[in-house]
Amino acid sequence: MSPEQENLLFQSIGQIQATQTAILKEVTTIKNDLTKRVDGIEQRVEKVETQVTKNRIKMAGIGGATSLAVAIAVEILKIKTGG
Repeated sequence: MSPEQENLLFQSIGQIQATQTAILKEVTTIKNDLTKRVDGIEQRVEKVETQVTKNRIKMAGIGGATSLAVAIAVEILKIKTGG
């Protein structure tokens, strides 16, 4: 191999390494961006889950209070009607 061919070979190797480095940096940037987005989505999901849980607790409380009111009304009707 001539010195000129060796020089071209080393230049090509250097270009390949530079390209690989640029690709790795870009992949790292994309990964970091995706991680931030996923973290944001996870936070939103947690907020929604918390709100849904609170709503379920409220509905259970309302359902329990309604059942209690109906039971009291039935007992009052029983007393009034002599039943």
